[in-house]
Amino acid sequence: MNNKTITPFVATHPGEMIRDELKARSMTQKQLSVATGIKQSVLSETINGKRAISMSVANALEQALAIPAEIWLNMQTHYNLDTSLITERDNQQETIAVTLPARDRKLLQELARKFGWACVF
Repeated sequence: MNNKTITPFVATHPGEMIRDELKARSMTQKQLSVATGIKQSVLSETINGKRAISMSVANALEQALAIPAEIWLNMQTHYNLDTSLITERDNQQETIAVTLPARDRKLLQELARKFGWACVF
Protein backbone atom coordinates (compact mmCIF):
# COMPACT_ATOMS: atom_id res chain seq x y z
CA MET A 1 0.00 0.00 0.00
CA ASN A 2 1.52 3.31 -1.01
CA ASN A 3 1.15 6.56 0.92
CA LYS A 4 -1.19 8.06 -1.70
CA THR A 5 -3.81 5.31 -1.31
CA ILE A 6 -6.78 6.42 0.74
CA THR A 7 -8.24 3.62 2.78
CA PRO A 8 -11.84 4.11 3.89
CA PHE A 9 -12.84 3.30 7.45
CA VAL A 10 -15.44 0.80 6.17
CA ALA A 11 -16.12 -0.67 2.73
CA THR A 12 -19.52 -0.05 1.12
CA HIS A 13 -21.04 -3.12 -0.50
CA PRO A 14 -23.03 -2.53 -3.73
CA GLY A 15 -25.99 -4.21 -2.05
CA GLU A 16 -26.49 -0.97 -0.13
CA MET A 17 -27.11 0.82 -3.43
CA ILE A 18 -29.69 -1.80 -4.37
CA ARG A 19 -31.40 -1.20 -1.03
CA ASP A 20 -31.37 2.58 -1.67
CA GLU A 21 -32.78 2.10 -5.17
CA LEU A 22 -35.58 -0.10 -3.86
CA LYS A 23 -36.49 2.51 -1.28
CA ALA A 24 -36.35 5.38 -3.81
CA ARG A 25 -38.60 3.44 -6.19
CA SER A 26 -40.97 2.17 -3.47
CA MET A 27 -40.15 -1.34 -4.67
CA THR A 28 -39.91 -4.54 -2.66
CA GLN A 29 -37.19 -7.16 -2.94
CA LYS A 30 -39.84 -9.56 -4.22
CA GLN A 31 -40.81 -7.15 -7.00
CA LEU A 32 -37.16 -6.72 -7.98
CA SER A 33 -36.70 -10.48 -7.91
CA VAL A 34 -39.60 -10.91 -10.34
CA ALA A 35 -38.36 -8.07 -12.58
CA THR A 36 -34.80 -9.42 -12.74
CA GLY A 37 -35.33 -13.17 -12.54
CA ILE A 38 -32.86 -13.26 -9.64
CA LYS A 39 -33.86 -15.71 -6.89
CA GLN A 40 -35.15 -13.92 -3.80
CA SER A 41 -32.54 -15.65 -1.62
CA VAL A 42 -29.70 -14.53 -3.92
CA LEU A 43 -31.06 -10.99 -4.04
CA SER A 44 -31.41 -10.86 -0.26
CA GLU A 45 -27.87 -12.13 0.29
CA THR A 46 -26.56 -9.56 -2.21
CA ILE A 47 -28.45 -6.68 -0.60
CA ASN A 48 -27.16 -7.74 2.82
CA GLY A 49 -23.54 -7.86 1.62
CA LYS A 50 -23.20 -11.63 1.89
CA ARG A 51 -22.86 -12.21 -1.85
CA ALA A 52 -20.89 -10.41 -4.55
CA ILE A 53 -22.44 -8.83 -7.63
CA SER A 54 -21.81 -11.24 -10.50
CA MET A 55 -21.92 -10.40 -14.19
CA SER A 56 -25.35 -12.03 -14.56
CA VAL A 57 -26.76 -10.13 -11.56
CA ALA A 58 -25.28 -6.86 -12.85
CA ASN A 59 -26.90 -7.43 -16.26
CA ALA A 60 -30.26 -8.27 -14.69
CA LEU A 61 -30.10 -5.15 -12.49
CA GLU A 62 -29.27 -3.05 -15.54
CA GLN A 63 -32.38 -4.31 -17.33
CA ALA A 64 -34.68 -3.80 -14.33
CA LEU A 65 -33.29 -0.55 -12.87
CA ALA A 66 -31.70 1.12 -15.93
CA ILE A 67 -28.38 1.40 -14.06
CA PRO A 68 -25.54 0.15 -16.28
CA ALA A 69 -24.02 -3.23 -15.39
CA GLU A 70 -20.61 -1.55 -15.50
CA ILE A 71 -21.56 0.58 -12.50
CA TRP A 72 -22.59 -2.48 -10.47
CA LEU A 73 -19.39 -4.31 -11.38
CA ASN A 74 -17.22 -1.26 -10.64
CA MET A 75 -18.86 -0.89 -7.24
CA GLN A 76 -18.13 -4.56 -6.50
CA THR A 77 -14.50 -4.11 -7.58
CA HIS A 78 -14.12 -1.03 -5.36
CA TYR A 79 -15.72 -2.91 -2.46
CA ASN A 80 -13.26 -5.79 -2.92
CA LEU A 81 -10.31 -3.38 -3.11
CA ASP A 82 -11.46 -1.38 -0.08
CA THR A 83 -11.98 -4.57 1.92
CA SER A 84 -8.45 -5.68 1.04
CA LEU A 85 -6.94 -2.30 1.98
CA ILE A 86 -8.85 -2.24 5.27
CA THR A 87 -7.62 -5.74 6.13
CA GLU A 88 -4.05 -4.76 5.24
CA ARG A 89 -4.28 -1.58 7.30
CA ASP A 90 -5.74 -3.39 10.29
CA ASN A 91 -3.03 -6.05 10.18
CA GLN A 92 -0.12 -3.61 10.02
CA GLN A 93 2.24 -3.57 12.93
CA GLU A 94 4.34 -0.53 13.56
CA THR A 95 7.76 -0.63 15.14
CA ILE A 96 9.05 2.42 16.94
CA ALA A 97 12.52 2.67 18.45
CA VAL A 98 12.61 4.61 21.71
CA THR A 99 15.59 5.38 23.90
CA LEU A 100 14.72 6.09 27.53
CA PRO A 101 16.72 6.92 30.59
CA ALA A 102 17.03 3.92 32.91
CA ARG A 103 14.77 5.59 35.50
CA ASP A 104 11.83 5.59 33.00
CA ARG A 105 12.02 1.93 32.06
CA LYS A 106 9.66 0.87 34.82
CA LEU A 107 7.05 3.25 33.40
CA LEU A 108 7.60 1.86 29.90
CA GLN A 109 7.29 -1.71 31.20
CA GLU A 110 3.97 -0.81 32.86
CA LEU A 111 2.66 0.85 29.67
CA ALA A 112 3.79 -2.13 27.61
CA ARG A 113 1.93 -4.49 29.92
CA LYS A 114 -1.20 -2.34 29.91
CA PHE A 115 -1.38 -1.85 26.13
CA GLY A 116 0.09 -5.17 25.02
CA TRP A 117 3.18 -3.67 23.44
CA ALA A 118 6.25 -5.80 22.81
CA CYS A 119 9.39 -4.23 24.25
CA VAL A 120 13.03 -5.16 23.99
CA PHE A 121 15.29 -3.83 26.76
